[in-house]
Amino acid sequence: MSLTEKKYGRKSYVTVLDKGLKYIEKRMTGKVKSLLTPWDGLNRAGIAGLEWGSMMTIGARPGAGKTMMVSQILRETHRLNPDQPFNILEFQFEMGDEQYAARQFAGETALDYGVVLSSDRMLDKFAYEQMKRYREECEYMRKSGIYRDMVSSPLTHHEIREAVYDAYAEYGSNPMIITLDHSWLIKKDRSEKDKFDTLYNTTEMLMQLKKELPVIVLMITQLNRSIDEAIRKVPTNIANYPTSSDIFGGDALMQASDMVVVLNRPYKADIRSYGPYGYECKTDDIFMHLIKVRNGSDDNNLLFLKAEFRHQRMVETPAPPASRPEGMTYQRYSERSNRRANNEAANNFSTANIGSDD
Repeated sequence: MSLTEKKYGRKSYVTVLDKGLKYIEKRMTGKVKSLLTPWDGLNRAGIAGLEWGSMMTIGARPGAGKTMMVSQILRETHRLNPDQPFNILEFQFEMGDEQYAARQFAGETALDYGVVLSSDRMLDKFAYEQMKRYREECEYMRKSGIYRDMVSSPLTHHEIREAVYDAYAEYGSNPMIITLDHSWLIKKDRSEKDKFDTLYNTTEMLMQLKKELPVIVLMITQLNRSIDEAIRKVPTNIANYPTSSDIFGGDALMQASDMVVVLNRPYKADIRSYGPYGYECKTDDIFMHLIKVRNGSDDNNLLFLKAEFRHQRMVETPAPPASRPEGMTYQRYSERSNRRANNEAANNFSTANIGSDD
């Protein structure tokens, strides 16, 4: 056993510094770059994008755009990062192949999902030919050595790890984007007593995986129903904002993730004036809350998006008009939680812990 490889994985601090210098040099010379996403604000919040060897968790209630966000990243990623060779492996446990493919075709042709599936009238042949051309483009990319594969049957965390290593070897050991949709649907192992055990074991596995391989993990998760409590829907209220405790399995995902974002679509919850600044909300407004950014390069914790459902994408925009641009007074969670049962406190509820890691 060498001086740099010791029992229990103990290593020299100098060895760690040597690895750091090599990584910094590769970043200096452009041999290693972050992965650009479709949103400048998210890229600035990270290290000029998402670092290889990192994990981003995306949480939202149904219909708020979490699957659309991941689909948009995957759809645009090769165009945004043309000089980076990487492949894609999707663990799509929620939707069937037909429904998932129809969504992809909807995004590529800028048609509504219902139009793609001929819900009111038969899809026109021109649109169908566009879809066939998109399929041919994907086949060409695959023959060129750019792979995008899917796993639809739910797997345990052990099986997910094996599937990743199998694909990594088959793809020629190139970097890989891994998506998991979504956390609740990961199969429970025999040794796990409940889904929380499954999630903790999965996040531990993913933390180790992103140390071993050049991967970016995109984990989709649901929010707890706490976000739907009536007190959270009071207009112009900081309680409208999601927090880390709203995320299903929040402790495990917060620990494992380098970035945690929560999408909120207030209009769907009948909130027309959102958050302490009273942002005006329309049906296509989506607010991206940056709950955790481990290696962030700026202090922005809220991005503003417009959903273009027809194109299956979200576009970053300036902040919408605000009825209270001065904001509201912040009150620590511990100070108000002791009075939550009190009716007067509930009526005047205006604060929440905005996703701190404390």
